[in-house]
Amino acid sequence: MAARLQSLAVLILLLTAAAASARDIVVVGLMADRAILKVDGETRLLRIGETLDDMTLLGVNAGEARLRIGDREERLTMGQDRGGARNTSGGGVVEISANAMGQFMTSGMINGRIVEFLVDTGASSVSMTRGQATRLGVDFRRFGKPCLSQTANGPVRCWMVLLSRVKVGPIVVDAVDAAVRDTDDGAPVLLGMSFLGRVKLEHADNRLKLTGR
Repeated sequence: MAARLQSLAVLILLLTAAAASARDIVVVGLMADRAILKVDGETRLLRIGETLDDMTLLGVNAGEARLRIGDREERLTMGQDRGGARNTSGGGVVEISANAMGQFMTSGMINGRIVEFLVDTGASSVSMTRGQATRLGVDFRRFGKPCLSQTANGPVRCWMVLLSRVKVGPIVVDAVDAAVRDTDDGAPVLLGMSFLGRVKLEHADNRLKLTGR
């Protein structure tokens, strides 16, 4: 009986460790004494020394958070996804025709809300204005990391954020980097390489084909 109880305890410990290792943890903000994390899609704020379930924040600096997760110590840099950035597209395909101006426009969704995208392979990330971010429920002032973005009109203040989910047709990509520009210029949301770099991209005869991986 004692041996059976001991085996059961070991099994529970193993299952707990496996669950901890499978958790999706993303660092989305770093401050002097705290870190903002997305844990399985939920935004959480931890101060140094605080514990969330089996995870304790040990320290932070300008570029990374030091965490104890279970019995292991890990260092996660800003924007790094411990669970692995993942596509959940199932290999969907989207074809977009160029408009009269040669632009590739398509509708999609950010965090479950409908947007109009302009496909821009020259943009390093998905990019939007502060008004668009507010409409989409992106709390960039609280969770964004301040930055500067180079535009045709010169440098513009911006905030780097992490979008939980971006969807174009049947293609869904989780944990997508985005920039929120400190402008309200009426431009569409730019679908940049933080999304496009994680799908297969083909261009022929004024048509753009996106295939989920």
